[in-house]
Amino acid sequence: MKKFKSLIAGIFLTTLVFGQTGTLKIVIPNIPTEKGNIKVALYNKAGSKGFLKDLSLSYRKKEVAIINNQASVVFYNIPYGTYAVSLFQDENNNGEIDRAPIGFPVEPYGISGNKNTIGPPSFNDGKFILKTKNVSLKIILKTYLKRNF
Repeated sequence: MKKFKSLIAGIFLTTLVFGQTGTLKIVIPNIPTEKGNIKVALYNKAGSKGFLKDLSLSYRKKEVAIINNQASVVFYNIPYGTYAVSLFQDENNNGEIDRAPIGFPVEPYGISGNKNTIGPPSFNDGKFILKTKNVSLKIILKTYLKRNF
């Protein structure tokens, strides 16, 4: 009986420590134009090399419509841990962030934490720890270079 109680206690503690997940809501306000849509990528440390470059390396990704110059997205059942969000307004719906010949983005983009960076933002610039059931982030779009359509 003592072994059974220890087993049950171990399963319970494992569930408490390792089974915790949260919901992440991201709001993108004040989008200047409703062209295209918003591509949102949630990265964990494993996919961090693709941050704001390669959506296929993200942990999860979504595409959302722009309505009344704002957008929002929710990621459910995210295991507690360290993450970073990058997003961009895909104004021409080609599925990637367009860049000038010198590499700077010509479509509006943003990262969790809204940190201003010199050079391309990294995973570390936008990282945060998800450790509660409900987390809400507001990400402001930035325009580095304007495109002439």
